[in-house]
Amino acid sequence: MSSAIDQAMDSDRTALSLEQIVADFETERSRHLRRGRLVQLLQILIITALLGGAFQVSGLFSSYLGDGAMGRITDFLGRLLPKLQPDHLFADRATAGSFAFWFYDLNLWVKLLAETVQIAIVATVLGAILALPLSFLAARNLTPALWIYWTVRRTSELVRTLPDIIMALILVAAFGLGPTPGVIALTLGTAASLTKLFAEANEAADIHQLQALQSAGGNWWQQLRFGLIPQVLPNVASYVLLRLEINVGAAAALGIVGAGGIGVELSRAITFTEYDTYFAVLLLIVRLIFLLDLVSEAIRDRLTGTEHAA
Repeated sequence: MSSAIDQAMDSDRTALSLEQIVADFETERSRHLRRGRLVQLLQILIITALLGGAFQVSGLFSSYLGDGAMGRITDFLGRLLPKLQPDHLFADRATAGSFAFWFYDLNLWVKLLAETVQIAIVATVLGAILALPLSFLAARNLTPALWIYWTVRRTSELVRTLPDIIMALILVAAFGLGPTPGVIALTLGTAASLTKLFAEANEAADIHQLQALQSAGGNWWQQLRFGLIPQVLPNVASYVLLRLEINVGAAAALGIVGAGGIGVELSRAITFTEYDTYFAVLLLIVRLIFLLDLVSEAIRDRLTGTEHAA
């Protein structure tokens, strides 16, 4: 009889202890939730204050420039748009209000745009050639020594911190006006960026394929050639093609500081406040980058074998 009473008391104590555990858990959970909400609210307040300070410093919503932000934006867009006339859209170059009058120097712009593309292609190819071997040394699973990994990574970070336009200004002073400073500046920036991206792709690759080749007697280069490169090739191609698109826009911007290409015309249009000319050149650049994106997509689909599925 006493044992039955003891068992009943033990079961009651067990039930009470479980209820206490659940209650303690709920209390702790509620405390964590309240603390999480408080942290989120504090983060929102800090970000809001930073954004407000940034808007205030930038003067975006200030009135000392005239109308408000939307008014200034609308005014700027109005300056960009050409004064086309529906009756003369397809007239000759001498007729105001026609497309030919708007794109009055199209032949020159196309030549300078071709020079910009050439600068971007040369810089992308040279940068990718430099970045590929460096990426093997900057990958933790491939580098032969930790100090080599650290040196390559920190050097690429240092180069990436230098804006292309600042580097181009220095190189223009050293080499003079022309495409050479732009090619060098973009090559260094491309090599630094692609080294990081390639290295991360190498670190994400399946290391077991390299180990299988090593156990079969393959040397370090054979492991990379047959075990690693086939895995990372689609990503490498994507990064290179993406960088080519970026370099086309960057090469156009570098021309403003004398590094050749279509940026020379952009600089002239800005200097003489020819906003419609500036807009026309921008449209040509956007169209070129759009075509490059289509080509890069087709190339990547071909490399990954998905062009038929698409």
